[in-house]
Amino acid sequence: MARAESSLVINRPIDAVFAYLADIAKGMEWQSELLEVQQTSDGPVGIGTNLREIRRLLGRNMETSFTITDFDPESKLGFKSTSGPIPMRAYYSLESVSPEGVTQEGSVDATRVNMTVEAELTGIFKMTEPLVVHSAKRQMDADIAKLKEILEAGN
Repeated sequence: MARAESSLVINRPIDAVFAYLADIAKGMEWQSELLEVQQTSDGPVGIGTNLREIRRLLGRNMETSFTITDFDPESKLGFKSTSGPIPMRAYYSLESVSPEGVTQEGSVDATRVNMTVEAELTGIFKMTEPLVVHSAKRQMDADIAKLKEILEAGN
């Protein structure tokens, strides 16, 4: 299984970071390859919620359906694909930390966001796995930096 990870400290409280991540439509604001996303099941967002998204990958639009598998406002948000070209799992783990650049003991107003994507690559993707993982990591680093920029600006 191919795996790519990215991590960054965002100088915002964990509840604000989780609320932004859990607002599915906001993904298009910070994920550059995400073209469309919608909830396809009824009810509030939580474990079992179904989503459909379209991403631009490798010059092609790819549609994937997901189910939310983890939904803990204090620590984790996870997704598993239920259809699409590449079986995958993506999740964000969150941890309260001291803000970057602040040395004051006991100050916990920032959040470390760890973003992980695991995928079952086949065919040409499997043959070029190191390149695919490197490209995914680079994209994830750029996306999580955009997430930090947005959230620290107060949005």
